[in-house]
Parts: sequence; C-alpha cells; structure tokens
Amino acid sequence: MAARKAARKPAAQAEPVPVKTDSRICFGIAWFASEEEANRYSQIVHKRGDTYNGGWYHGMACGRDRGFDYKDEQHGQLYAVTTR
Repeated sequence: MAARKAARKPAAQAEPVPVKTDSRICFGIAWFASEEEANRYSQIVHKRGDTYNGGWYHGMACGRDRGFDYKDEQHGQLYAVTTR
C-alpha cells in the first residue's frame, strides 16, 4: 500500500516589519520600504479592526494611507499604514 503524502499548507508569510514608526494622539503610522509590504500590513490592520481613537476621524478605519508616504533621506521612498 502506498503511503499517502500529507497535504502541505502554504508557508505563512511573516508579518512585514516597518522601517520607521510614529505615534500620534489618535493613531500610529508604520512606514515600509515597499508598497507591497505596506499593502500586506494594511490587510492585517483591517482584519484586526484598527480605527482612529478620538479626534475628527474617530472610528475611521486605519490602513494604507498614501497621504503619509514620503521620501526619507536615509531609507528612500517609504509607504505608510495607519494603525491604532
């Protein structure tokens, strides 16, 4: 009798690590070196249900925010994701 091979699950991708972070009064920002990493992290933030905590945008969903993208002198172009 031939042994059955166990079905393999695809390897889970590691959570992207931000290059820089900042804390604001109502939310945080994590900056990533690539837009792909920022988009992957944004999906994690959405699944967690992160929202702004207070201020004008209280309750608004956190996630990918191109308005905070910028070119850093040390790291080059960075891509922003807002978090709780």
